[in-house]
This record gives sequence, C-alpha cells and structure tokens, in this order.
Amino acid sequence: MSLTTIKKKAKGLFFIFKNIIFQPFRPFKGFNMVDLLIFDDIYPHPISGFRFEEYTVLLSIFSKSKIILNPTAYPLVKTDIGYHKQHIKEIINSNYKLKNKLQIQKGYININTKLFYCVFINNIFNSLNWLEKYKIPFVFTLYPGGGFQMDDENADSKLRRVFMSKMFRKVIVTQKITLDYLVNKNFCKNENIEFIFGGVVPQISLVKDISDKKNYLLNKKTFDICFCAAKYTPRGEDKGYDTFIEFAHQIAKKYNFIRFHIIGGFNKDDIDINQIQEKIFFYGYLDFKKLSTIYKKMDILISPNKPFILAKGGFDGFPLGTVVEAALNGVVVLISDYLNQNSLFTPDEDLIIIDSSSNSIEKEVVKLIENPNKLKEISEKGRQKFMKVYSNEMQMKPRIELLKKEISKI
Repeated sequence: MSLTTIKKKAKGLFFIFKNIIFQPFRPFKGFNMVDLLIFDDIYPHPISGFRFEEYTVLLSIFSKSKIILNPTAYPLVKTDIGYHKQHIKEIINSNYKLKNKLQIQKGYININTKLFYCVFINNIFNSLNWLEKYKIPFVFTLYPGGGFQMDDENADSKLRRVFMSKMFRKVIVTQKITLDYLVNKNFCKNENIEFIFGGVVPQISLVKDISDKKNYLLNKKTFDICFCAAKYTPRGEDKGYDTFIEFAHQIAKKYNFIRFHIIGGFNKDDIDINQIQEKIFFYGYLDFKKLSTIYKKMDILISPNKPFILAKGGFDGFPLGTVVEAALNGVVVLISDYLNQNSLFTPDEDLIIIDSSSNSIEKEVVKLIENPNKLKEISEKGRQKFMKVYSNEMQMKPRIELLKKEISKI
C-alpha cells in the first residue's frame, strides 16, 4: 500500500471520528424556519446522478431550503469519505447559491422546517425519532433498495413504523409493484401514495451532443457490449454478472470482432475470463459524466439482473439508472423484467426485453449483429423515448408540485 493511499485512508477515518464521535448530531428547533429540509447520505457525490439532480433542483426551486449531509454511503461506492468535503466545494463552485444550504450532520443544527424530505426507507426510518419529537411533517420516496425489500420482516417493520407516524404525509413510489405492495399489505392508503414511474436523471444527459457516437459498421468495425452495475455479491448474481460472463464466452467463439466492457464494482478476478481476456476491459466505478464518454463507444448494454437474489424480497427498479444513462447516449439496452415493471417502453422498439440467461441474451444479440439497421433504429427510437420519460417535466415537476402542496398546508 502506497504512502498516499495510507494518508487518504487515515484522513477518511479521522473525518468519521471527528464528525461522528466528537460532534454528534444535535437537532434543535430554532427561530429561523425553512420551507423544505432534506437529508441524504451521499449527496453531492456525482456518482449518484439521480440524487445529485433531484436535490440540486429542489434546493434551487425552494428558496427557503437546506440539506443535511451525512456521507455514510460513500464506502458503498468505493469512495473514501474524505472526498465528501471536496465534492461539497465542487458543487458550490458550480452553483454558489447552494453555499449556505449544505450542512454536514454534526453538532447543533436548526431543523425548524415546514416539511422534511428524503429518499429510501432507511433514511426516513433513521430520522423518525427527531422528526416526531419536534413534530415535523415528512414526505419520502420509497425506491427499491436502501432497506426496502418485499416480504422481509425487518423491512416491513420499518415500513409499518414510518407509515403509522402522525408526521407522515405522502410517499412517492417509482414502481407499480411497490405501490401494489404497500396497498395490498395495508401499509398505506392509496390516497397517500404518489406514483411517478422511473426516477430523476441528470438533465445534462438529455441535451448532450452524440454526433460523435460510434456505431457498429458505420464508423467502427467492432461490436461493443457493455455491462454496468454495482457489486453486492462475489459473482454478481443479483445483477446478472455471472450470466453476462457466461454469454460473453459463448458469443466470443462465434464472432471475433466483439468486445466486452465492464463498468462498476467487478474486476478480472471475480469470474474466470482467461479465454476472453484480450477482448474484455474493466473501468471500475464512474460518475455519470465519465459514463457518457464510455457509452458513446458502445453498441449495446446488457442488464440481466434478477430479483430476490441479494436478499429475500430484494429487487431493482426498472430500469436501472445506468441503463437510462446508456439509452440517453444512443446505446441499445437489453434488459430483464422478471417482475413485469415496464409500463411505458415498447419492447423491440425502445428497448429489448431478455431473460437472464446466456442463451436468451445471445439470441437477441445475434439478431442485432446480423441486422445493423435494426440496431440503429432501436438506438434512435429508444433515446427519444427515454428523453421524454426522464425529462424533468415528467420527473421533477410532479415532485415539486407535491412538495409545494404539502408545504402550503402548514
């Protein structure tokens, strides 16, 4: 381990020790009140594009707003927690109006607000005690993950506790299966649920110039296939990484011009790739800006994820954020949908639905290789559809309207 690495790790540990142990969070209700108080455990890390976009927009729209930051999720994305202050400086440099709205969760913080907001069940559950103590109404978004999994005793207990709170006002859900689960298990009444399919996406992804996009047989000879996901299990069965590598070995025997690109938490040592090692490339975790650079060289992205592998009742949203970013860059996406969560995209026009099996993937990929015109057609139609679905008009506007409505009731 290099001296530089040791220093970074020591700095990160000191940051945790100093900010969490010596200066515990002490909320109090001061005289100055804001309209909206937000909490997050990774903002403003650019790797979480959806939160980066959503919170930046909310903080800009609501003049009387602020966000409490506690970067405990940094280790989950392989980032030293010491970089948190650097990310804060970067976002202030690009948006100076946010300077006085960002507060690290340490010491005494005035939490006097008309409304509180965060995402994920764990974040709202962990904030519940002081929200109830100071009688602060709250709204939250229940994304898949972040402590939420279906038919799990611990997750259900958290849901029940949150929805029974007298301070609960509304929950935003992004998947139909989540809405059905809350209603069918009597966790929450339908009128307290706002269904907004999908999720928030950095809008820079919608207006980018892809005129320099590389496409198979049009301006390059290789057919480039991408896999992008975080690593939560040794072989990545939940994201279908094991299936992807099996497929890669199969199709590499048929076509010599195919190249494979792995973005995220996986590396060459996770699964044997010796037979294709000269055709496969690993990039590690990338933020959404660097993702764009890579995606412009890709023809397709494969997302063969499976539900209930990582944990009982655990599932991913449809589609993953990395899939959305790929489609917005003109990459054709092949994605599994075991829980039938797709409600807006037309299969074989906007994207391609696959089973999480090497044979299913190979069948669809061969079709695209043998029909480059179809590849181009789905690329263009898919990008246009994703741009519409993930515009702030469809994603942020209803969120903002909901929050304003709840604030007006106070």
